[in-house]
Amino acid sequence: MEEIFSKLDEISQQIKNLEEERKRLAEFLREIKEFELEKDSRAVEDKLSVKVGKVELDNLRFVGVDGGLAKRSYHSLDLILVRAVGVIFDYRKGKLDSVSYFPSVSPTPKLRIVHDASENDFQYIASFERINAEINVLKACLEKNPSILLADGSIAPHPSDQPKKGTAVYEEYKKLLDNYKSLYRSSAGALLAGVVEDSRSSTFSEYISDKILSQIKSKRVEELKRILRKTRDTNLLYHVLNKGERSFVMRMNPNADLGDYGKNLYLFYLKTTEFDRPVRVEFYASGDPIRVADRIAALLFSVSSENQEYGLPPVIIEADGRAKISEGELDII
Repeated sequence: MEEIFSKLDEISQQIKNLEEERKRLAEFLREIKEFELEKDSRAVEDKLSVKVGKVELDNLRFVGVDGGLAKRSYHSLDLILVRAVGVIFDYRKGKLDSVSYFPSVSPTPKLRIVHDASENDFQYIASFERINAEINVLKACLEKNPSILLADGSIAPHPSDQPKKGTAVYEEYKKLLDNYKSLYRSSAGALLAGVVEDSRSSTFSEYISDKILSQIKSKRVEELKRILRKTRDTNLLYHVLNKGERSFVMRMNPNADLGDYGKNLYLFYLKTTEFDRPVRVEFYASGDPIRVADRIAALLFSVSSENQEYGLPPVIIEADGRAKISEGELDII
């Protein structure tokens, strides 16, 4: 037992040391916030951070969508349950005026039975079922004329969702891609964004290392790059961004499977509250991405800044709670 406690102490000290290193790096980045970035194929703004304004919460409709998944494997078949829920928050005169749900407050989960699938294929199928359910509700909620339509999570397929070509589930993946493209087409004229909490991405950190630190003549650069290699974006930006600031807009990593639609996917990080990490915000924009980012950031900051410890927009928190599927529901099946 003493050996375990000793190891825990060692790990704790390593974490503490790394966090102190990140703080020093963040202090350095705060000093160069006015450093002019060079716009390129990734960065579409020339400032490290941008102050975010607020909007008056009057006659605004926030719609948030999330999906729930439960799955279980048996000897001869696998069961998948999915549910997606849209939550509609209407704000008037600075306050939440009404709440409604689509298709209902607690829709019946959709059941899919899968036969003779490998463990790997089963995981793909379950993920695709949940994502498709979310996309279908997102598209339906566009008919509700939202001021902004929010997904809980990414609005683009993750590389881990791509099976190998020629496999049994690749055709299902192609259908998922078609559904994503349909969502992008349907969202023309609307604000479509995905809010990612606890993002594991290091896109921003890698960009800082490659494009900014490489231009600076300092003995500290190699040390700072070493820290960045061990740092997620949200951990770094927690120390860099002030409440009410967003990072510069970047293009998302291109996904060739999305064709030209992938060129219109962007992201930024937004710190909505003092004591929570920034959220990653992904969005689709066929026009000026900076104008769209400013509007999305202002809307999100306006509804998310009251809670000092939790940075997600309330409509997403509600959607998450409504979409969850309990083990009890699967037991009934």
